[in-house]
Amino acid sequence: MAAQVIANSIILGLTLALMAIGLTLIFGTLKIVNFAHGEFYMLGGVLLYYVAESAGLGYWIAAAVSVVAVGMFGWVLEVLVFRRFHGDLISGCIAAIALTIGIQSITWEVWGPRTRGVDSPMSGEHEILGAIFSSERLLIAGVSLVTILALTWFVKYHRLGRAMRAVSQDSEAARVQGIPALKIMALAFAIATGLAALGGALVAPTTFVNPAMGSTPLTFAFIVVIIGGMGSIAGSLIASMVIGLQQNLTALWLGSQWSIGVAFALAIVVLVIRPKGLMGHD
Repeated sequence: MAAQVIANSIILGLTLALMAIGLTLIFGTLKIVNFAHGEFYMLGGVLLYYVAESAGLGYWIAAAVSVVAVGMFGWVLEVLVFRRFHGDLISGCIAAIALTIGIQSITWEVWGPRTRGVDSPMSGEHEILGAIFSSERLLIAGVSLVTILALTWFVKYHRLGRAMRAVSQDSEAARVQGIPALKIMALAFAIATGLAALGGALVAPTTFVNPAMGSTPLTFAFIVVIIGGMGSIAGSLIASMVIGLQQNLTALWLGSQWSIGVAFALAIVVLVIRPKGLMGHD
């Protein structure tokens, strides 16, 4: 059972990390708390359904289309909406909440009241070190891990990634050095929204798809970012694993209905002990 709990925690943590890293990437570069982030997760699942099920193009093509389309949508929104609120937490939050309501309302109008499912691209189960995994969960874990590693390499070594870090540390100094800060911020927002869409697309075959599917993942993503530290990608990854373990242990010992409450309690404890989170910075 210990092996199963640990394995399930890692898989859940990797899924949470896709949302949380995107959320902290936006805060780190734009200094905006994006309350609309859950809607990009939802759009990833909804677009996946329309492209895979309605258009019949298959899961993998649909997932790629969803990620790219939502990422481009994020770029446009950064330019048209969020660019006016860089560093303005209150106005940025209000704009994000308004955007959340707008995206959800339009999606409900198009989608309708029904909850729908997406066919899984894989089936079967596998035993690894005593733990049982469905092929779907292995797919989620594998794609999430590869994506996180690729993003880590990009931010650390690629020219655009280094520019992103420079803008995150001091946007004005980055501009003086010739870095196109506004374009870098738009790129960061596009990457973050694409990560959220990828999370929604990966999880869609294991759950139901509807316009409200992003609310719970967004809640846990905020808890992860609070614990890990706003603006810290490494902190978000570590906190995602902590929350993944907490979710599984809470469900095992107390019941799944306690999962969110215990997660919030853990976040409060971390804030009391370390207000900036485990790896937060100014």
